[in-house]
Amino acid sequence: MRTPTQSAGRPFEAWAEAPVAFAATRFVSCLGVIVLLGALLRLILIATTTTAFDPMNQLYPGYTDGWEYMDNARSLVETGTYGYAGRPSAFRPPAYPFLIALTWWTFGETLTPIRLLQVGFFALMTIVYARVVAERFGGAAGLMTSAILALYPLFIFMTSEIATESLYMVISALVFALTLSLLNPGRSLRRRIVAGFAAGLCLGLGTLTRPNMLVMVFLIAALTGWDGIRKRRERIAWAGPVIALLVGAYAVLTPWLLRNEKRIGAPIVATNIHYNVFRGTFDQVDGLSLGDNIADIFKAYHVLYEEEIEDVKNTRLSMDEVTSERNASAAALSIIRNDPAGWFLQRIKNGFYLWLNLQWDPVVVRGRTIVVAASAAVTLVYYLLLLGALVGGVWLWRRRARVPAAPFLTVTGLFILAAMSTVLTFVGKRYRVATIDPYLALLAGASAGWWLLLASRRGVRVAGGVRPDTGSCGGHTGGAVAGILPGDRGDTTLA
Repeated sequence: MRTPTQSAGRPFEAWAEAPVAFAATRFVSCLGVIVLLGALLRLILIATTTTAFDPMNQLYPGYTDGWEYMDNARSLVETGTYGYAGRPSAFRPPAYPFLIALTWWTFGETLTPIRLLQVGFFALMTIVYARVVAERFGGAAGLMTSAILALYPLFIFMTSEIATESLYMVISALVFALTLSLLNPGRSLRRRIVAGFAAGLCLGLGTLTRPNMLVMVFLIAALTGWDGIRKRRERIAWAGPVIALLVGAYAVLTPWLLRNEKRIGAPIVATNIHYNVFRGTFDQVDGLSLGDNIADIFKAYHVLYEEEIEDVKNTRLSMDEVTSERNASAAALSIIRNDPAGWFLQRIKNGFYLWLNLQWDPVVVRGRTIVVAASAAVTLVYYLLLLGALVGGVWLWRRRARVPAAPFLTVTGLFILAAMSTVLTFVGKRYRVATIDPYLALLAGASAGWWLLLASRRGVRVAGGVRPDTGSCGGHTGGAVAGILPGDRGDTTLA
């Protein structure tokens, strides 16, 4: 609604003003509708393409390690031992199989509860990211981001899969919000320490979901410390949250590390870390480089192949997992030293492959018209999202001095950078979906919503409000629009 102090804008600006105002005043109800729509689509997919006892999506059965997670969960339920049929293992991180086991203890051996729980994870992730974006770029940006998260085909699909993606993505969302809270100078030291500890707990749980999140523990600690030193804050102002972050992370990790010291032989997060680095030296984008049989390659380098480790019929392995992991580390270093330039070239190829290839399984796709059409549509949507994120990210970065919360861009970039550690190993089919795509959605939604907000304000004179030359809010240094959500107080996040 125009006030007497506003002058008429150009037609497009007048058009843009209505949705911006509507999003600011109806944010919660609109977000609720979007989340419900996303949940409904996921429930329909689960009902029509999955069964209660098969981890595979029947439409496209090619994107999961669900059988292995089920073996881990079954071992927990039947023997109380994490591993395979009572044989202790640390080959796969435990968080997701423990979650499956929890649902089995409660509801019996059915996969429907875990899939429904994953729908809940989607809802929480969407609400967290929508709030973070809305507080910085306006309600319209928050709703655009939530719509992308709700409707993006691969996110919908992964909800139906028995895979770590859904758990990992909701944990990442919480860590993202809490990291922004750590960097917010407007928060009290006590609240930043609490946020640091909460972020650490989430990071620890995320590491037990996928070990690559351990990288984020140290990156976020370094970013928080560097930000405090750069701005010449008192040492306790940045050291307190950093210490709380590390304490929180290792409070979660330590019991698992001690368990592995006792049962496996070393205090390690997982025995597939050096394994994957070793595998990445020869399992390359263009095929195997050391032979045609991957099991024989592992055997030649005295490294356990996953088929032996994860065979529930094997009560004993040909060597223990820790020895195998050490052998994998030595083998990887030996191969890299023999051809460092070739290894580096393959990492570059992995990087392109991670970003540009959705890795559809030709065996699953071939001869199935509906799957071919769906795959083509999903690929097109991904490239449109990638284009929107690149254009929007560059546009926001060039205006970072005028964006209300420039740390948002820094943290988004940091999370994407951390995901690139994947290129050091081999690029699996699902890696990018959970570790990069959510941040593409954030960049695309935030930039589109911020552009719409600026368009609605450009050339419009508001007493004490938005200045058209900068897009900032007079007398208001925090959120992009006052009143986006009840209780907004500037540049705030969860916790």
